Amino acid sequence: MKENLRETLLGGQSFSWKEEDGGVFSAVLNEKVYRIETLEDAKRDPYLYDYFDFAYDYEKAKEEIAKKDGILKEATESVGTIRLLKQEPFLTTISFILSQNNNIKRIKGLYDRISKEYGHMVEPGYYSFPTADEMKRVSVERLRELGCGFRAPFIYDAVMKADILKDVYDLDFDEAEKLLMTIKGIGPKVASCILIFSYQKRDGFPIDVWMKRVMNEYYPGKDKTYFAPYEALSQQYLFSWIRSKGN
Repeated sequence: MKENLRETLLGGQSFSWKEEDGGVFSAVLNEKVYRIETLEDAKRDPYLYDYFDFAYDYEKAKEEIAKKDGILKEATESVGTIRLLKQEPFLTTISFILSQNNNIKRIKGLYDRISKEYGHMVEPGYYSFPTADEMKRVSVERLRELGCGFRAPFIYDAVMKADILKDVYDLDFDEAEKLLMTIKGIGPKVASCILIFSYQKRDGFPIDVWMKRVMNEYYPGKDKTYFAPYEALSQQYLFSWIRSKGN
């Protein structure tokens, strides 16, 4: 089955992308506005080549995941090929702090407000997500005014501790998770998302309400080791699949 670009970009990994008219996806990344319709468009750009992780064989991984059991076979066949995006660590950290007890529409709204407040205009109407340096003037009060609510002090703490993000690359998953959890408000689920969607640590397996349902109904008594060596990608297929089923 063909790549599911829409699910990869809009299914909860990233809050940078928007779907515009005519099936075009746009995002401000790497100091420019990217507009793509297909993955072939992304392949031609060196930054997006790395961002979409083209060096990894996602078709082979999907085939291996589908062999594991009937549920994963159904999930991979219904969802289509999805990828794990390689996003900038600070952007990803703030994004997933915003994701706590939130829905995608609201997260995107907060993401855009932070970009306009602390980032800079790249094209008329398009703002970059701020760097940690750009957010040094941040205050908890202003973040609350922007609608961040209880997440405001967590974002502030992440900005103040942003230097630790560079230390994550060389750590194994458990050590990296512990380091990220020294930032206020980051627990195992948010840490796992950051490690997957920024650092490409593929043994992450974030558990939210959707995944609790999957694990309770279809994998009782099992944990993430059952899905090795494709824990993170299996989680994304199951997450997308169970959401598409609704109820």
